[in-house]
Amino acid sequence: MEELYSDLKELQVALQTLLKKYNNLRKENEFLRKEIAGINDQLLEKQQLIDASEERLATTGITTLYNEEERQLLQSKIDLYLKEIEKCLALLNA
Repeated sequence: MEELYSDLKELQVALQTLLKKYNNLRKENEFLRKEIAGINDQLLEKQQLIDASEERLATTGITTLYNEEERQLLQSKIDLYLKEIEKCLALLNA
């Protein structure tokens, strides 16, 4: 009888451990969902900035607005935004 009690106690401990892990995973999942939502918001914001910049550049022409140094700086900023967008997309696809 004592062996049965011992086995039940072990089963109870294992079940409690499993429930703790389950709850931790649920919390982590919720955190990750919120993080993805934040990344999506950032992605949308950056895409809107890119769209606005492209529209502005298309209407005014880059050669009349910027000298070579300014164009290179702008291009590097655009490249940085694109890399960040690609990172966000990679995180979403992972």
